[in-house]
Amino acid sequence: MSRFCSLTAVAVSLLLIATACSDDPSPTPGSTEAAATTEATAEPAPDPQKITFMAGFRPQANLPFVSVYVANAEGFFADEGLEVDIQHSSGQDEHLKLLLDGRVEFTTGTAAQVIRRRADELPVRAVALFGQRGDQGYIVASDSGIEGPEDFAGRSVGFKAGVVPAELEALLASVGLTVDDVQLQAVGFDPRIFTEGQVDVFPVFLNNEPDSVRRLGVDINVIDPHEYGVPTLGLTYLVHEDTVANDPELVERFLRATMRAIAYIEDNIDASVEVVLEFAVGADSDHQRFLLETDLAAAQRDDGIGRGDPEQWQALLDLLLEFEVIEAPIDVNEAFIGSFVDDLYESGEIE
Repeated sequence: MSRFCSLTAVAVSLLLIATACSDDPSPTPGSTEAAATTEATAEPAPDPQKITFMAGFRPQANLPFVSVYVANAEGFFADEGLEVDIQHSSGQDEHLKLLLDGRVEFTTGTAAQVIRRRADELPVRAVALFGQRGDQGYIVASDSGIEGPEDFAGRSVGFKAGVVPAELEALLASVGLTVDDVQLQAVGFDPRIFTEGQVDVFPVFLNNEPDSVRRLGVDINVIDPHEYGVPTLGLTYLVHEDTVANDPELVERFLRATMRAIAYIEDNIDASVEVVLEFAVGADSDHQRFLLETDLAAAQRDDGIGRGDPEQWQALLDLLLEFEVIEAPIDVNEAFIGSFVDDLYESGEIE
């Protein structure tokens, strides 16, 4: 054997010994063994947290409802590690009762309802404010001669609840009238009471009922108390105060997903209406679009949808106190906590 071959054999032997005795058993990067090792040591994805959202009404295109529908459909909840069971209240404050029982984590309610619940010492808090104005107003026939609330005097004026709403009393007061100057008439939700001339001034939900009445072929004028200086606010997201105290991260994740959904909705109205129709089966798409666009318009504010401030809430509280809807003042900071949505905007997570 030549000297070169002998040296080669010795070198190979030493290399084999070194490999066998190596303290580093790591597989070569990119090898099948390396891939198997990485897969075996990777952390399994945590199971999503299951929660329930119950809308305060039947399926329809109210903005707080649609933002949940869209957040679910577009995977925004999944991005937050949430699995959301979407339900709708069957009436009689079912959504509020289940929230208080801990069987629902998030629901909806108007700002006035939140204040009233807090006045009744119920542990609920609003964490996002959508309606920068209230959703209740009045319609009159365009040929009725009624141009504004100053023309209500001597006319029949409907109201839907068991008591005359503070917004109506404040609307009348804005033009120097009281309920004694009109003919109050309790009405239900059937618009035929209005279209058949049984009442001159008919109470409506501004985001959908004017459109419904016009579809019946009646030409109407709409009177919004907000336009007469009445402090009104609309829908909110409601949570139990224990959730705010014990699981603020859940509130943040829910709101991050739904605020992302609102940005999507603004740019994709038609697609969002299609998502609504998956819940509101058989509903008229044009009517749902009217509702959604009306809610979006009422939710706008310079610093971002979903935000609110104590001054708004205090003005509404003062109104409810003035007309004895509630008996004693409350701390509006206990009714509405805006820091969750504020933090999302200020951190740049939503725009």
